[in-house]
Amino acid sequence: MRAALLLAFLLVASVTAAAPRPDLVVVVSVDQLRFDYVDRFAPWFTPGGFQRFMAHGARFTNARYRHAASFTAPGHAAIGTGRSAGASGIVGNSWFERDSAPDAAMWEWYFDDNTAYLSPTNTPAPFHDTPDAWWKLGGAPRYCVYDDRVQATAGKTSGMSPAFLATDSLGDVVKHRYPSSRVIGLAVKDRAAILMAGRGADAAYWFDSKISGFISSTYYQHVNPAVLAFNTQVAGYFPGSKQWTPSPYIPADDMRRVTFDPPEAWPLKNNKYRGTFPHPINDAKALTYTPFAHELVLDFAMHVIATEELGTRNTPDVLFVGISPTDYLGHYYGPDSMEVADSMVRLDRDLESFLNALERRFGDRVLVVLTGDHGVTSNPEIARLRDPKADTGRVDIRTPDANAKLLSDLPPLRLAIERELARRLGVRFDDRAPLSHALVYFFEEPSLYVNWRRVTELQLEPERVKRALRDVLRGMPAQGFADAWTNTELLVPDPAASPTKRLMRTSFRADRSGDVLMALRSGWVWMWGSNSTTHGQPVENDLHVPLLFWGAAVKRGVYDVDSSPIDIAATVGAILGVRAGGDDAHVLPCVE
Repeated sequence: MRAALLLAFLLVASVTAAAPRPDLVVVVSVDQLRFDYVDRFAPWFTPGGFQRFMAHGARFTNARYRHAASFTAPGHAAIGTGRSAGASGIVGNSWFERDSAPDAAMWEWYFDDNTAYLSPTNTPAPFHDTPDAWWKLGGAPRYCVYDDRVQATAGKTSGMSPAFLATDSLGDVVKHRYPSSRVIGLAVKDRAAILMAGRGADAAYWFDSKISGFISSTYYQHVNPAVLAFNTQVAGYFPGSKQWTPSPYIPADDMRRVTFDPPEAWPLKNNKYRGTFPHPINDAKALTYTPFAHELVLDFAMHVIATEELGTRNTPDVLFVGISPTDYLGHYYGPDSMEVADSMVRLDRDLESFLNALERRFGDRVLVVLTGDHGVTSNPEIARLRDPKADTGRVDIRTPDANAKLLSDLPPLRLAIERELARRLGVRFDDRAPLSHALVYFFEEPSLYVNWRRVTELQLEPERVKRALRDVLRGMPAQGFADAWTNTELLVPDPAASPTKRLMRTSFRADRSGDVLMALRSGWVWMWGSNSTTHGQPVENDLHVPLLFWGAAVKRGVYDVDSSPIDIAATVGAILGVRAGGDDAHVLPCVE
């Protein structure tokens, strides 16, 4: 162990001795940036946007996450900390706390924020905290950055903080080494800004569409009112037409060739803002589902740099920037859409303006890293429209609506799992029984949480229940399941584990992950919203993302080595003279 630490120290010392240290490091995460986008749309990029990284920087072509949880929160935590989901503690965008008392406020948030399953025999109804509610069996859902000990600086949202991060981040070790350095995170999404910036950040800012402006929380000691003065400019990012129409950057013939978006596909997309152009932009929330919000975020980033005088104190400052709208619109329209194509070429031009501004301000004293927090899988219905034989589909085992009462109120597949699990355990099954009789209590991808109260009532052996549930899922490949594991199995190292099991194990944390964890087959997605696509699986389209470096201390080139966004912390740390990241994070060979 001592020899390994000495070797790591000597490596950091050797690279920093030869590398000019940047005054400002900017880490940009483009949410839902799939690996193929930078090549697929390259003919219509400018020389100064994505192509700047290709021509004058370092590109890593085999960058994949080393955890199965390809979601927003684990991805941004990995970028910031250099650790996979299990080690960072951020196992998902949310999870279930088994030992928590039933928390009506958290359950109300959950049902409001998530698309719970509503049985066809029930009708939508407001959330009510009733004594006999099924969700009062025990425990509560938890959002990854929710913190009721702090308050938002504006608006009516809950307080947010990085309290659930289990480890130091790149920003934390930089501030420890250079106490006068500033570390700031910003994004449209709270979890993106907060989890990249880390526990010791000076500030984090995110966008509240209800007040049409950026906010922060009282967790941070250096929230700057002058930074938030930018909110007076937000109205200027709405186009005069109040519509998103296609840009001229990709000619019509090329657009048809580089996308799959015939009129038959338009009803298969999410139609909240119409399934094809033009898309209405009537409020700030709609704005965040368009590429006009890319410019908003990047301009806000330059405002933060100027207002906070980042890069001017002779110690390195670090700014984390999350481009969140790519994920919002990507979920609604899918990776094969004209919308994603138009978004990418517009983002490229916004990046060009941003990088030009950085170069004018800092010359060769700035380092920029760009990656994605995860990729995305094609909309299953559109994939089948393109190829009727495509192996794709949706898996619906959602948690039921707050007002559900009976087992029959579960999604059909979840009900089938309950029925088969009861059969294997020798338990009587009645779909008219109350939900409190369910053997599975809660679903949060990729986990099922067992109803331990019911297991105790039935005097069943806990490990037997988990193994039986695992085997039920393994017996349903036609329904989209690829594999499943009990939490006990994932606690134990397995040298012979499959690649998928290894990825799931690095996503696992015993006190937050579920009792049985599942992986879907490639091309399959969890049901979570009407006609939207998603990500979250240990498959190529979800794990593989671009990884690009440009600026100070970067040795240009194309690198085909095994790499990952978790290597950003270790690599930037080496340049800045600090050790960052976990044991599976590496200093990449692009350091001069």
